[in-house]
Amino acid sequence: MKKCKEVLEKSIEDILYYDENNAIENVVKTVFETILKCERQEHLNKSYEIGNKGNGYYPRIARSVNKYFRLNIPRDRLGLFKPVFLEAIKEEETQMQDLAFQMYVKGLTTQDIGDIFENIYGKRISKTSVSNITNEFKEQRDAWLKRPLESHYYFIYIDALYLPIRRDNVTKEAFYVVLGLRRDLKREVLGVYNIPTESASGWDMALEDLQKRGLNDVLMIIADGLCGLKEVVKNRFPKAKMQTCLVHKIRSVLLRARSKDKAILTDDFHHVFELENPTYTEEEGKHRLTAFIQKWKRIYPTIQNKFNEVDSSHYFAYLRFPHQIHRMIYTTNWIKRLNKKIKRTTKIRNAFPTPNSALSLICATLMDFEASVYSYPVTAFKSVQPSLDGLFEKHFVFEENGDPF
Repeated sequence: MKKCKEVLEKSIEDILYYDENNAIENVVKTVFETILKCERQEHLNKSYEIGNKGNGYYPRIARSVNKYFRLNIPRDRLGLFKPVFLEAIKEEETQMQDLAFQMYVKGLTTQDIGDIFENIYGKRISKTSVSNITNEFKEQRDAWLKRPLESHYYFIYIDALYLPIRRDNVTKEAFYVVLGLRRDLKREVLGVYNIPTESASGWDMALEDLQKRGLNDVLMIIADGLCGLKEVVKNRFPKAKMQTCLVHKIRSVLLRARSKDKAILTDDFHHVFELENPTYTEEEGKHRLTAFIQKWKRIYPTIQNKFNEVDSSHYFAYLRFPHQIHRMIYTTNWIKRLNKKIKRTTKIRNAFPTPNSALSLICATLMDFEASVYSYPVTAFKSVQPSLDGLFEKHFVFEENGDPF
């Protein structure tokens, strides 16, 4: 070790004297290589394998203070020497790959990432390299998408977003996203599915996958008013309630009205769908809905088409639950905000080269969001948790043609 120190001091002294312009980079390179040589010599001194000795070098790229250089890694004849110091270099490369991927997930383009790496590290990372890094994430992504689920969830929120995907040409395709509230009151992203167009049959496939992964029962599914979805939910989860998003519904109703009438129409709508009123009933709500339609169809006849279902119970399903949580279950706002998070990441991309690349970015964004934002229980549900558990107990005595609650 003493000899190693003497060699290192002499080498640094020569560099500082003869090579002032590149002194810093060459000193770092010399220090690296000297440490590696000393490691090998120590390994050979302790080696009991007969005939083992030094066997030249192989190149490896490493980073100095502000640029990269080629490092000569010593090796032994039997291939047994594994330099500890090299692991530090490998760890740095891994961190750089993680950094590139995180930049991509946060919404930076491959061009942006290349520019940043060139400015900071003196090395440009190519589009191909970023693509390779994201492809390596695929195994982790697929494991997350296929992981087993809990058997019971209080509520499930479903929604689809559209992203531009290139196949033979660029067209926006649907990505189905499912969010659940677990019995420990934590939110969990249950699944992401690429089915080019949103449809009831598409959601049937998504719900089937959730069942195969372990989901057995849910109190209520909250969704937009997609045609045929109620029948799909009833078929897959006959004991669950179905709530049509009322925020989505009022927005669609307001599209039928003039600006001067929108404020009054909105007030009337909220009078029909009261929130946080423990005495308000579904029966009273249906009476008020009929009066609402009769009033406004005289001015805007097409409004009644927005409520043309024979059974309107899916508008008032939230009333079957404690009034303290009405504002969190009468709308898909939870998952709408989640999808906005995805769109903020994807909006600067003109189009994804493949559905697989889009799915990787969506999942990386959601996994990161889930690990940070969704790692804590939603305390607003704590006070009503016994009531929700009681509703699950009623599901156990559910009869084929009966109402579980």
